[in-house]
Amino acid sequence: MKIAIEINVFGENISKVVEYPGTPASQGEVIQWLMSQTDYKWADYEHAPQADRLLYNYREGSIN
Repeated sequence: MKIAIEINVFGENISKVVEYPGTPASQGEVIQWLMSQTDYKWADYEHAPQADRLLYNYREGSIN
């Protein structure tokens, strides 16, 4: 079954139509499925070594 999703994270909006396996019974079920499809990472940017922050800024295209 195809479902339309819209995710907003820190002002970035992602909208897609995706293939969902089966028919969802609830919004919670869809959220659990989305989380299992998502690769996310986090890091303590403020306390990271300067070299790591520079690499992150380079990848993201920002220079601070």
